[in-house]
Amino acid sequence: MIKIELLSETNFCLESLDLYNRKQNVNKVYRRIDGEYTLVECKYTEDWDLNKKRSVAKQISSDEYITYVALENDKVVGFIGLLRKLNGPYMILDMMQVTSECRGKGVGRRLFEAGKAEARKAGAEALYISACSSEETIAFYRAMGSSLASDPIKEIAAEEPFDLQMICPVKE
Repeated sequence: MIKIELLSETNFCLESLDLYNRKQNVNKVYRRIDGEYTLVECKYTEDWDLNKKRSVAKQISSDEYITYVALENDKVVGFIGLLRKLNGPYMILDMMQVTSECRGKGVGRRLFEAGKAEARKAGAEALYISACSSEETIAFYRAMGSSLASDPIKEIAAEEPFDLQMICPVKE
């Protein structure tokens, strides 16, 4: 049984992601061609080494973040990291990951719902997502109710020029 919990000192430490399987094989990505987003072939594998895992663990457990973790037998199998400080009407969904072996099992949906609830509590109108342009990632965010941002946050868009800037309303 996978539990979703607010990250705390009792369920997370800097080594909690050491065995985390971040691997994602990407085959197609969205690219802007003639003003429209089009799927194009672009094969690569995204993965994290131990230094990256520890860096992410430190980041999402800092006071700047509100983070929920998905735990299976006390092992982290997913997380969503939200920036605590709102950016205008948005709460920034800065990071969201589910281990490769737990994808497609509703873990991401449950984490995303926790993120939306947190954004509502903070008074945000929407989650703002700088989303990896892979076909699967964009399909997930669209299934969660996200759409392309009509007015992207320039600094965030400039940091990740191949990401798609998306928003997901959180009002019920």
